[in-house]
Amino acid sequence: MGSSGVDKFGDYPGNTNLTKDMCRMERKNVGLEEVGRSEYFNVHGDVPAIIEPIVLSDQLKNGRLVVLSETTGEEIGFLPSTYSSLLACMRKGFSYRGDIVYSVLRPIPKVDVDLNAHE
Repeated sequence: MGSSGVDKFGDYPGNTNLTKDMCRMERKNVGLEEVGRSEYFNVHGDVPAIIEPIVLSDQLKNGRLVVLSETTGEEIGFLPSTYSSLLACMRKGFSYRGDIVYSVLRPIPKVDVDLNAHE
């Protein structure tokens, strides 16, 4: 069984809110990219601590979604491109906040975050 339309999730009966539901989904253990080149790393020479609150910026940097420290406002890293659909969610009024759930300096700086949607 397929949909009655072309490339639209909402075409399935009973799933008219699927796009919004996808925006509301929690994203867990998202590994950030370019942590070692980030503003936070350059200022502090370290990665932020676990449980530090983060926010997804509503401003793109070089066409990428940026995760910021909610405490300092400094860039921590970029979301992988597989999460680019969050930009469309943000344009629909969603914002994303969360916490750092994994953070190590060596052998390479690495930060993982959990993101929660807010309407």
